[in-house]
Order: sequence, then structure tokens, then C-alpha cells
Amino acid sequence: MRTRSRFRAVLYSAVTVLIALVVLEGAASWMMLVYYRATDQQKFETDDPSYLSVVNLARRFSRLLGLSEPEMVLEQSSPSPFFRADPLLGYSAAPGVYTHSYARRNGSTGEWEYFRNKVTINPDGTRWVGAPRPGKPTVYVFGDSWVFGNGVPDELTFAARLYEALPDWNVRLVALGGYSLTQAWLTFERLKEIGPDDIVILGYADYFDVRHVEAPSRLLEIERWLERINQPIPPFQLPKATLASGGGLAIGYIDQRCAMLGDYCRRPDPSQQEMTDVTAALVNQIAARSPAKVYLLHFAGSPDNPVRRKVSPKVQVIGAVRSEFDSVVQDDIIGFDGHPGPFWHYAISRRLLDNIAWHP
Repeated sequence: MRTRSRFRAVLYSAVTVLIALVVLEGAASWMMLVYYRATDQQKFETDDPSYLSVVNLARRFSRLLGLSEPEMVLEQSSPSPFFRADPLLGYSAAPGVYTHSYARRNGSTGEWEYFRNKVTINPDGTRWVGAPRPGKPTVYVFGDSWVFGNGVPDELTFAARLYEALPDWNVRLVALGGYSLTQAWLTFERLKEIGPDDIVILGYADYFDVRHVEAPSRLLEIERWLERINQPIPPFQLPKATLASGGGLAIGYIDQRCAMLGDYCRRPDPSQQEMTDVTAALVNQIAARSPAKVYLLHFAGSPDNPVRRKVSPKVQVIGAVRSEFDSVVQDDIIGFDGHPGPFWHYAISRRLLDNIAWHP
């Protein structure tokens, strides 16, 4: 009798443990699913190779708490450095031909794997999209890393696709990672050659607003990104736009290193209303000074962004955020990086070709 009771106790204990493990795995699977959906992560098997969500969740928590080696993602340029200090724009890309490499440890094998692409910077600091076409009007495309095409080869950026589709036009890609409409305005002021037959396309995303005012959250974002890719923080002086009296703009400069700014990075960001007004002022100031037609390409964020309603009637807004396509166009750099890939660049080029009156 005692033997049978002891057996039942062991059996009940084993069943209880098994049920607890099943419930725990179910809860962990639900949490991981929510995380994947919230981060729009599709190629999760590279970082979370186990079939047990409990194991994957434990690995991520241990990284978060610093109990295990953090996930390492590297970005490198050859030759290096790619960026250089610029007294007007904060920084710029040095002319030359580069190989940009993305590296990560494969979650299954532990080995490093690489993704490489070619980046060509012209002598004037623009990215190469094709050979000049003398005597033809020019499309000037301003923007940040999405517009520049981080992780995308020269020939596959949407600017290069425009060049290929428009044989009667030149295209100049005046963009770089981390830029915003502040750099677009400063560069625009230098481009005295823009004429009435040309076209100006201003790439804009909701996340530009904090960049225009160099909000504390933006500087902290720069620090976190550089730490993630294992790079030091360069002593660049970034342009900062503020509203001046009469609705104009004033441009100052601020060190991008929080350590040099006292308690600045612990302060709250300016109000969204103020940042929206600064963004609209940048767009409208460019439009007021431009002899060419100006288009605002809103490529990321909400279609209800108030900037769209605040821009001058001289500016045509081209909506190209994710929800404004009738199909999914948001690919990435095959899981190595979150920047959009060639399919997105193709979709943006088609949106521009369909919404601009191309009369050379």
C-alpha cells in the first residue's frame, strides 16, 4: 500500500511539473510572439534558434540584465572612416568608393556572417546614381539613411531607379544617414545652380522632427546606436533648428555627445507642436527660396502627420508611408539591418514616377 501511495505521489508530482512546464512554455511563446509582432521581426530564427520559447526568452533577459554577452551587430566601412566632420552640416561622407559591411553572429552556428554592398560618393558629396547628362534638368533628392539607401547598392536606390527610368533627367542624391531637413536646408542654400526646370524632392519621416531640434531623445538615440554597432561617438557639431521671431528659422550647433552637454540629455524633448512647427518652417523656407517645384516625400510615419497640412501651397505632398500602399513594400536588408531594402526603393521610385509631372 505504501509503495502504491509513493508511486502516486511521484506520478502526481511529475504530472504537475509537466503541466507547469507546458503553461510556462505557452506563456513564453505568447510573449515572444508579441515581441516579434511589436518589432516587426520576421527572420527571428537567426537570433532565437531554439525551438523552446522559454530558452529564447531566458537568453534575451540575460542579455538585458548583463548576465550574458550582448547581441553584437557590427557595421564597418572600407576604407575607413566614411564620415568626416563638416562645419556646415555637422558631418558628411568623404568622396570615394566604399564597401559597407554588416556582420552578426548566426544564432544557430555562432559563426560570423556578413552582408556587403558598394557605396560610391561623388566629389560633391552626393551618392552615385549614374553618369551626368549634360544639358538636362536635374532632380535633387534630399533625405536621410532611408533615402540614401543604407545597405542597398548604388544601382538599387530609388534615386538610381529614377535615373534609369528618366533618360531626359539628371538625378542627384543629396542624402546621408542621420540627416534631416535641417541638412537639406543648409545644402539647398549652397546649391546656387538649381533652376526653374529642375525638381526638388524632400524626403521626410515623422522621426525627423526630433532631429530638426536635436532633442535630448535624439542624442540618446545616437549614443545607443553607436554603442550597438561598437563605434565611438565622434565629436560632431550637429545643426539645430529653432523658430525665430516672425516665423523664420535660426540654425545653431550642438555637440552630439551627451557627456559634453551637462544635463541636456536628461531634459524632456520640446513639445510636439514646437517640433511640428520647426519642420513645417524648414519645408516652407526651402519652397519659398526654390525656383524649382518642391515635393515633400513623406515616406515613414502616420498619414495624419500635421506637417502635411502646414506646408506651403507651393509644396506638393506625396504620401508614401506604409499604410498608403495597397501591398506590403517594407522589406529590409535580409535581417542584417532594419533599413528598407531594394523592394521598398523600387516601390518609392514608382510612387514618384506616378505623382510627378515629368516635363523636361
